[in-house]
Amino acid sequence: MMSLTRRLDMGLLLASLVVMLLLAQGSVLLFDYATRDYLGERLQEDAESLIANPQLENSPQRLDPDTLRASFNRVYSGHYFLIQIDDLPPIRSRSLWDFQIKPHSQGLSHGLEPGPEDQKLLVWTGQYHRGTHEIQVTTALDYTPVTYRLFWLRWSIWGLGGAMAGLLVLIQRRVIRLGLKPLDRLQQELAQLHEGERMALETPMPAEISPVVTELNHQLGRIEQVLNRSRDGIANLGHALKTPLAVMEALLSREELNQHPDIKKGLQHRLDDIHRLVERELQRARLDTSEVSPAARFRPEHDLPPLLDTLREIHGPRIRFLCLGDKPASLPWDRDELLEVLGNLLDNAGKWAASQARLTLHAEEHAMRLQVDDDGPGIAIEHRGDVLNRGTRLDEQVSGHGLGLGIVEQIVGHHGGTLTLGESNLGGLSATITLPWPTPKLAG
Repeated sequence: MMSLTRRLDMGLLLASLVVMLLLAQGSVLLFDYATRDYLGERLQEDAESLIANPQLENSPQRLDPDTLRASFNRVYSGHYFLIQIDDLPPIRSRSLWDFQIKPHSQGLSHGLEPGPEDQKLLVWTGQYHRGTHEIQVTTALDYTPVTYRLFWLRWSIWGLGGAMAGLLVLIQRRVIRLGLKPLDRLQQELAQLHEGERMALETPMPAEISPVVTELNHQLGRIEQVLNRSRDGIANLGHALKTPLAVMEALLSREELNQHPDIKKGLQHRLDDIHRLVERELQRARLDTSEVSPAARFRPEHDLPPLLDTLREIHGPRIRFLCLGDKPASLPWDRDELLEVLGNLLDNAGKWAASQARLTLHAEEHAMRLQVDDDGPGIAIEHRGDVLNRGTRLDEQVSGHGLGLGIVEQIVGHHGGTLTLGESNLGGLSATITLPWPTPKLAG
């Protein structure tokens, strides 16, 4: 789509050219009208000077060339006259030579009449009474030089107008850029907002744009409140359900139920179903709020140490949890979701590892790669697809409900990423997550 600046440039250029065209045409027409009116008065003065010639009264058949203006005696000079006295033969200026001009009605001709040698004549005709004589005087002037000058004037105004239109466009572009400069700062703030570096737009805006920015800030605040309430509700629900589920787990482990293995097994299956349903609904709620708050982005340097400390407390000193590789200041994904993903993978690695679980972060050009390795027994190739199914556990002796990798795969898939299982160079399982960098929606 054409930019706003280019649209304004094109609009101003077209408007300026139309105005200059009309101005040029109007100026030439007005100048032509004024020139003809002025020259018409000169032609009338020539006619009156001819009538006042004393020789015309004494000898109406001829005029002495010496008493006339020199241009009337020079052939095709551009100054002509024709005098008709009663029914006598007309008296013609020598400048006409053999060319005949036709008198017309009283006053200045409306148009230009053809003259000798392709001249265009401005003709004036007047009627006079002198004694008993009726005298008709026609004077004419070659208007061709004026026509040429009008033609030059028209093109000069057009050229000057085009140059002025271009200059106006340049000036307007400069004014527009200065006027829209706050929008450049607004664009930068929107990009920072998208990257999670700010929570609101703060640059003062012109009065025309300020209401939009104010409303946008208002909506951002409302979205932030809704997301916070949603996350708080999810967290509260999770904590509220964990307690009764833990109590039920403890009751199932009582020795009294060992005497009723069928009942214990049935209750255990139902409890697993409850775990799956709860985790599924909580995870669905998390994914429904995937437009994360800018302040809730994952920061490896800040968020990973507490997670690793918690895992060390759970698994004890026998397992070393390491974090290697790149650690950007901020990653464009939700902190809680990445902690859920990494927590599940590292917890699984800690359960199966012999002595070491390692997290490695690789910041690549098109994606972020998170790799969790352990030195445990690993998983056979034919069983790696099975462990991604919810509720599937390859070893019933290890605690858990078989939900971890399924949840991880759901979160990763929601962000367009992939989860792959392979062999680790530590000897155990390697779980690799590849998350493509989100495409910025507001920048540039």
